[in-house]
Amino acid sequence: MRIRFEFPVIDLLTKLCVAIALSGSLFCSESFGQKTGDGIPDRLVLKPENGPWFVMAKSYRGPEAKNLAEQLANELRKDFQLKAYCVSKKLDYSERIDGVGFDENGNSRRMKFRDNKVVEGYTVLVGDFDSIDSPAITETLSKIKRITPSMMANGAEPSDPNSDTVSSYRKYLQKIVVKSKENAKENAIANPGPMFGAFVTRNPLLPAEFYKAPELDKFVKKLNEEKNFSDFSLINCAGKYTVRVAVFRGDDQSVSWGRSTSSLSDEDKVSQLDIAAERAALTVRALRRAGYEAYQYHDRSQSYVTVGSFNELGTTNSANQFVYSDRIQEIISRFGGTKKVTRSQYGQTQSPTLLFDLVDQRTIPELNDRESKKLGEWLAKYSVAFDLKPAPMAIPKMPVYNGMLFGKDRR
Repeated sequence: MRIRFEFPVIDLLTKLCVAIALSGSLFCSESFGQKTGDGIPDRLVLKPENGPWFVMAKSYRGPEAKNLAEQLANELRKDFQLKAYCVSKKLDYSERIDGVGFDENGNSRRMKFRDNKVVEGYTVLVGDFDSIDSPAITETLSKIKRITPSMMANGAEPSDPNSDTVSSYRKYLQKIVVKSKENAKENAIANPGPMFGAFVTRNPLLPAEFYKAPELDKFVKKLNEEKNFSDFSLINCAGKYTVRVAVFRGDDQSVSWGRSTSSLSDEDKVSQLDIAAERAALTVRALRRAGYEAYQYHDRSQSYVTVGSFNELGTTNSANQFVYSDRIQEIISRFGGTKKVTRSQYGQTQSPTLLFDLVDQRTIPELNDRESKKLGEWLAKYSVAFDLKPAPMAIPKMPVYNGMLFGKDRR
């Protein structure tokens, strides 16, 4: 029986906001972090555990940026009951970047900015949202676009002498929206507030890998409840994060679990998805016998093997950089291929860590019968190479659109 796949559709505006949020700065080096000793109260300082999604309410630059950001965050909390945080922001225009085309040596052309400067400031973010699809984030964004904090009333907020073209362009867009009479939805915000330029963004303190978690819906959940694939299933893991150590990919032609478009009439032929899923399940069982906390996860096109269960990814260090916890770094180092480097006349290549490097073959029942006619087949199935660079990821959960705080119990 064919199964029709259905994927969530995101409107164009949401896609644009997500693209901007995930891309960071398009033209310069950008870094975020909480500076030590800057005097901002701890409850207002943004942290990784505050959640993955926020609304960017306002950015400040210049010598008064910290004070203005702290004042706005306090006012949003007190007068509008919004969870507001402050985070330092740095835009480095002094670094060279890759330009268009190549130089005479065949390398990417290096270019520099016209203004050789480093811009520092503070941004006020409002959260905490566990999903970009949560109705709460849409309501909060709309609210922020309309409200006028007292510090901004009647132009009371001081203007930024270092205002750049981006700020000017936002003000220009705001005027267009106010004057527009063509769209009824635009007319619904006929009196936008001073934070009309607010938009949805991600937590800048979380690593990019966090946002690459596989999606879990009813169909995928059913796949992971199938016999042989429900043992040590990642969807039953109680933690928030894990480390992906291997990915087994199936073919793109598969339209249902165990079938492919090229062999729907051949009941005996096994699809690439079945092979990928079986190898992931066998790898997990082998790792479990060796004492590793391994899990399996299967979706429409591939199967994952992960190791570990964590409630926190890590924290920021004194240099305002995110660092993974020691346990996560240990898994990345043990399963990664950085230890084995092969050098030849063509250069050097990394060799992946193999399953048999970490697991004693004698612990695998299928490999103990040396006279078995299927011994070679079993050896092939267990000849698994782990990813060269294992990546931490969020454990997939069924969506819960209730605006709950990130990290709270989702039952």
